[in-house]
Amino acid sequence: MITLTQKQKVILKHIDGMSNRTIAKELHMSKDTINKYVNEYQNQKSELLLINPELDQSELIQAIVEKPKYHSNGRKPVKVTQQILDIIEECLESNRKKRSEGRAKQTMKKIDIHEYLIKQGCSISYSTVKRLVNEGDMRHREAFIRQEYELGDICEFDWGEVKLDIGNQGFKKYQMAVFTPAKANYRFVILFKSQDTPAFQQSHAEFFEHCGGSYKTMVYDNMKVAVKKFVGLHEKEPTKALTELSIYYGFNFRFCNISAGNEKGHVERSVEYVRRHAFSRPCHEAFASLADANRYLFETCVGLNKRRISSCIIPFEVFEQEKKFLLPHLPKFESCIVCESRVDKYSTIVISQNHYSVPDIYVNKLVMVKTYTDKIIAYYDNAVIAVHNRSYVNHDWKIELKHYLRTLHKKPGALHKSTALLQADTKIKNIYDHYYSNDARTFLHVLEVIYEKGVDAVCDALRELERISPLDMSADKVIALCDSHTAKKNTIKRAYNDHISQRS
Repeated sequence: MITLTQKQKVILKHIDGMSNRTIAKELHMSKDTINKYVNEYQNQKSELLLINPELDQSELIQAIVEKPKYHSNGRKPVKVTQQILDIIEECLESNRKKRSEGRAKQTMKKIDIHEYLIKQGCSISYSTVKRLVNEGDMRHREAFIRQEYELGDICEFDWGEVKLDIGNQGFKKYQMAVFTPAKANYRFVILFKSQDTPAFQQSHAEFFEHCGGSYKTMVYDNMKVAVKKFVGLHEKEPTKALTELSIYYGFNFRFCNISAGNEKGHVERSVEYVRRHAFSRPCHEAFASLADANRYLFETCVGLNKRRISSCIIPFEVFEQEKKFLLPHLPKFESCIVCESRVDKYSTIVISQNHYSVPDIYVNKLVMVKTYTDKIIAYYDNAVIAVHNRSYVNHDWKIELKHYLRTLHKKPGALHKSTALLQADTKIKNIYDHYYSNDARTFLHVLEVIYEKGVDAVCDALRELERISPLDMSADKVIALCDSHTAKKNTIKRAYNDHISQRS
């Protein structure tokens, strides 16, 4: 097939009186090709000159100047047999069935279908298979129905992933909980360390607190924190976490069909939109803490929500209108997982494969544990017995030295290499290394003073004690010096207060 420029050269040389044979020789083309386009030009030009001037001449004019076309309508594929078409359709139908059953990752790709055809003894190229598969998929393309939404009616939720450097720990994965009301296209996003139940519940509690009420219907895909299990092909049983939120805030919920992200298209676009605007620049990928990252993300969303997204819609303004139509505002929901855990022989409870210490008097007892996004709280007889910052490192141990004082008094030799001492406060470790590395028993008594008086007060007392009595650093002398320092501070404070009172 020749180009439009080549066609122009053929026509111009013909107009100049050059023979078709000469044109073919000069342009290195087939004489039949030259004859075709010269005859076509002559016929179209003659028809144009003879046509009734009152009739539309645009089609003939367009035919003369249009790009040459290669007409392949009459050609039939040589190697594409009915057997090949049947096998391809069978593979595509199997793919559609797997997607409907939630097994999209087990579908056959085009290269797999081509390899399957070759194994069946079919002689066909990969490019032909791609074309036939695309044609088969096109026949099953679905149409989308435009929706109209009411104020305060529907809000969509989804998770998104982003890699950030928080606290100079290197780039790690963090989860974005993204909310987008369908009417306003307003964006609200919070970062979490994990896509788990406490984060799922806390994100909803934070969002509804921000809104001053809750939406009437929430829309989810088939995420694990929302869907407990499938009942048949289309019915889903919600998780306990989602059911609790629904009961407390009074909203309904529905799930998208499998592999139908378009059914919550507002939030699908919001995940990409917010992530790109917030974290695409290198200077916005590192933060001192997760709280700093969330503050920056909130400010970014505020700016995005005030942008005009169409001729008449500014998300922030529509969101302000929606607040009047939300369900009533309730106190913030307590988002945590509550469970019972038996204390093991190391005096720890195990939560998500991580160990957290409790006082050693509770070994082998059953305690109640509340797991939040940022902390772990253990209870016994409704009293708090331990509080830890939650760890997201696999198989981590979070140990507090004070939880093992009773056991260490019986086994002081176990202190030196213990995980408890290794994870203790730096000032406490320095006290042990500097004063008591060869006297664990005395250190354990001093440790009790530290937990009673404070580590700074004990450090001051030890420095003075080292100066006046370096050979006797007993706990009793530490207590005496701490009490003496406290008495002096109280005397000075009373004198200062008396002085202020007299002046006034």
